[in-house]
Amino acid sequence: MDDIHEHCGLAAVRLFNPVEKYPLGGAAYYLHRLLLQQQNRGQVSAGFSTFNANRNLLIKTRKELGLVNELFRINHPAKRDSILKGFSGVSGIGHVRYATCGSDGKDFAMPFERIHGRKWKWFSFAFNGNLANFLELKKELLKAKYHIIRDVDTEVVMHHIAKQFLGEKRVDFKTVFSNLDAIFDGSYNLVYLNAEGTIVGIRDKIGFKPLSYAVNDEKAFIASETSAYNNIGVGKIRNLQPGEMALVQDGNLEVKRFAKARRTARCMFEWVYFANVSSTLDGKSVYDARTNLGKELAKVETEEIGKDHIVVGVPDTATPAAASLAYSLGVPLKEGLIRNRYVGRTFIESGDRADKVRDKYTLIKSVLKDKKVILVEDSLVRGTTTAGVVRRIKREARAKEVHVRVSCPPIRYPCFYGIDMSTLGELIAPKYSSYDLMDTGSKEVTEREAANIAKEIGADSVIYQPIKGLVKGIGLKKNELCLACLNGEYPTECGRKLLCNAVKNFREGKRKRTYE
Repeated sequence: MDDIHEHCGLAAVRLFNPVEKYPLGGAAYYLHRLLLQQQNRGQVSAGFSTFNANRNLLIKTRKELGLVNELFRINHPAKRDSILKGFSGVSGIGHVRYATCGSDGKDFAMPFERIHGRKWKWFSFAFNGNLANFLELKKELLKAKYHIIRDVDTEVVMHHIAKQFLGEKRVDFKTVFSNLDAIFDGSYNLVYLNAEGTIVGIRDKIGFKPLSYAVNDEKAFIASETSAYNNIGVGKIRNLQPGEMALVQDGNLEVKRFAKARRTARCMFEWVYFANVSSTLDGKSVYDARTNLGKELAKVETEEIGKDHIVVGVPDTATPAAASLAYSLGVPLKEGLIRNRYVGRTFIESGDRADKVRDKYTLIKSVLKDKKVILVEDSLVRGTTTAGVVRRIKREARAKEVHVRVSCPPIRYPCFYGIDMSTLGELIAPKYSSYDLMDTGSKEVTEREAANIAKEIGADSVIYQPIKGLVKGIGLKKNELCLACLNGEYPTECGRKLLCNAVKNFREGKRKRTYE
C-alpha cells in the first residue's frame, strides 16, 4: 500500500472466426474486459492496438491518459460503440501503465507502434518491466545514428525489435526473441502484434513478472494475471514459464521456449501487493499467500495481548494477512478503516498526500477509540502514507496505541526491474540501517532500526515479516524468488552494477532514478 508502483499490465487476444461472430468490436471488446480486470497494475494510462485485414489501416492504436473505462468511453454509449466499431478486429494487444521509466505523459503510453510498408515488419507492442541496461542500450543506438524521441526503455525495445527485421529474409519469432534475450538485462515481458494479425506473448527467462494464457476453439487470450479471464468464457488457464513465448497464428496457439536461465527470480511483490487477490501466479494463489503471510507474521508478535487490542487491516491488499494474523493471535478483527473505492490508488496522484489519505480512507472512530490497534500493512516502503494513517488513528479516532505490523520484510534496496523505487534515498529502512549498504544478504531487523522507524511514522511499535516467513508464506523456494529489494542480491549482472551506482547516489544526495 505504501507508495509503490507496478509498471503495467498486458493483454492480448486472437479470434479464430470472422469478427462478425463476436460482440461489437471483436478483439477490442475483449481487450476492454481483459484490461479492466488488471486496472490494479496501472492507472496512469491505458491503450490498445487491433488488427483488421478489411481496413486500410491494418493496425490501429488508441491510447489515453487515465483509466480503462475512460479509454473506451464506457459512460457514453454512443462514443463507446463508435470506438468498438472503429477498432473492430480479430487480433489485438492492450496495456495499462504506471511509469517506472520515462514520464507520465501520453506520448509514453503504450502500445508503441512502428509502421512499415511490409506487413510482417509493421508491428505494435506493449512492455512490462524495466531494462537494467537501458542506458547502455540507448548509447549504442545513438552511436548507430538512431534517433530517440522518448527517453524510455520501451522505445529502446522497439528499435531492437525492428532491427531483427532488417533485410529481405524473414526471421522466425523464436530467433527474434532469442536474439533480444542475449541483449536485454532485466525484466521484459511483452505482447506483440504485427500487420498480419500474429500475436506473440513473451515472458523473460528470469520470470520477474507473471504472464498467462488461455485458449479454446474460438479465441486465445494472453494476460499478465489470471484474474483477467474472470467471466470471459475461456477454458483452462496456463502460466507461461520463464523463457517461454506464446505464438498465436493460423488459428493455433503454440508455446515455444526461446531462452533459458540458470535460475528464476519471480518478484515477491506480486504476491505481497501488486496482483489481484483472485489471481493465481505460477501455481500459487495470491489470496492463499497473503493469508499465509499473516500466519507467519503472528509467529513473531511480541505485544502482550489484552482485552483492548484489535487488529485492523489497511484495505484492501493487507486484508487477508490481517484476518489470518487476528485469528492466529485470538484478537478481534475490526474494520477500523474503510476505503473509498472511488478514489484511485494514492501513489497514482500528485498533490498533497495527507489530503489524498483522508480522501481514500474513512475512519470508523467508534471502533478505534480507546483501543490498542494492531495495524496490518502489506509493505512499508517510504513510510509517508502509513504515517498519515497512523496519525489519523491516534489524533482523530483517539486510539490508545497503534502497533504497525508489516507482512513484507523491510525494503532495504532499490528495484531495477519494474517497481518504482529505484533509489535508496526514497526508502525508509536504509536511513536507519545498522549495516553497510554494500554488505548484501538477508538481515534481521534490529530493535534500534524498528524503534527508529516506529518513531518516524508515529507508531508505538513496528514488527516486520522475516524473510523466511515471506518465502514460506508464498510457497516457492527462496532461489525461485527475486528478493533483491530485501537483501541486495540482484539476479542479473546489470542489477548488481546499478546497486553500486545507487549507493553512490545515496551518499551524494542524488535523487534521480538509478537506471536513467
